[in-house]
Amino acid sequence: MLASKSYRFSKPFRKNNSLCALQVDQPFSLIGKKQIKKVSHVPYALSQQASNQALEVIRNESTQILQGLQSTIVSRNEAVERPEAVKQIQQNLKDKLKYSIANLQKGLVERDTEVRLLLLATVAGEHILLIGPPGTAKSEVGRRLSRFVKCNYFERLLTRFSVPEELFGPLSMRALEEDRYVRQTRGYLPEAEVAFIDEIFKANSAILNSLLTLLNERLFDNGSSRDKVPLVTLVGASNELPEGEELEALFDRFLLRRRVSQVTPAGLSQMLSYFGNGVSNGSGISNHVNNGIGNNNEVKESSGFGLGLGRSISPSSPSSSNLAQAKLSLHDVRECRRQALKTVRVPESILQSIVDLRDFLQTKLEPPVYVSDRRVLKAMQLLQVAAFCDNRSEVNAFDLLILQHVFWRQPDQAAAVAEWLTSQLTVDFGAKQIQFLLSALFARVCKVGGGGVGGGGGGGLT
Repeated sequence: MLASKSYRFSKPFRKNNSLCALQVDQPFSLIGKKQIKKVSHVPYALSQQASNQALEVIRNESTQILQGLQSTIVSRNEAVERPEAVKQIQQNLKDKLKYSIANLQKGLVERDTEVRLLLLATVAGEHILLIGPPGTAKSEVGRRLSRFVKCNYFERLLTRFSVPEELFGPLSMRALEEDRYVRQTRGYLPEAEVAFIDEIFKANSAILNSLLTLLNERLFDNGSSRDKVPLVTLVGASNELPEGEELEALFDRFLLRRRVSQVTPAGLSQMLSYFGNGVSNGSGISNHVNNGIGNNNEVKESSGFGLGLGRSISPSSPSSSNLAQAKLSLHDVRECRRQALKTVRVPESILQSIVDLRDFLQTKLEPPVYVSDRRVLKAMQLLQVAAFCDNRSEVNAFDLLILQHVFWRQPDQAAAVAEWLTSQLTVDFGAKQIQFLLSALFARVCKVGGGGVGGGGGGGLT
């Protein structure tokens, strides 16, 4: 007859015709042949107390097992309900993007596309480059991002005489005394989460070596150690395209590229009316959340980063108590990218269109445009993020229009990419859909043609 096992249990056996018990002081998980040792020989009657203790231990462990099973069941139920949780994440993110788009455009004319691309680069964890002549609000657009994303922000204007200390921090004097080459990075680019660098192509070779690794691998070589950096997105601005092979690698680090041009005559009239009537506070930004130019405070409902041809919505301004919740957080950004890559499907037709587009650019366009494998992969992930922000679980053909801001080397080539993509949409969707697009475009042109403060404020990504 065997007694129940426990932390201290008794195993009866006979020795010299006397029923005795072997007492063992070990938990179940630790019991092994080498751990069992005979403590004493006691009459079997005395082992009943140990048996009672064993029953109590078994009862407690059974309770723990049941609790563990209940936790497992709850976890599985949560896994089943996960699609609903993902939808909630999508909706919250879309609401925040609407608020950010509406308020990033305050005081800006015909910069809707730049604002949307800026936010798309942020939630996708990529970098964006703004190229254009001076005085086209490139710097203003880049700086505004830090006001609507809760982050550590870094900004710097480069010149031909800029030194690495301006970006990466000064050398530590104390470390030099110990024969260590270490920089004090606090408050500089290696510890920034969002950064804006103006005239980025004026970076010299001393800056480029560290900047390339930081942008692509998110790593910074500080002395003998290679540290991870928290950088989410970097906004670069320049008045001209890079010249020289040494800058080609830096140019390739920017997945999204946008040429910023002067405003149209209608937009110029709108801007002059805005500043001439004293609406601005002098910095190009309205004093109140709901103030702006024309309908720039409206957000297109059709898509977070799509064509922008849906009906306009004037988002409500959150109260000061809810302002922090309305801003994008780094958690929102990371969760958006993670869920997008995990849940958004890319149909075979979209993948084939991307392959055909690269083939067109590299073999049929003059001059050819080289598109690296890395850029193609990142472009596909960018489409997934754009679809996720629009509450969709699948990339559609209209998302491909974003690629006109990805696959070009010279700004004029963006038009060729857009033309090729439009031709594919014509083939895939037929005349009915194109008629809808033309009708929406015609309505927008008529609205802009009305002039004045009520005029349009720059289209979507088309």
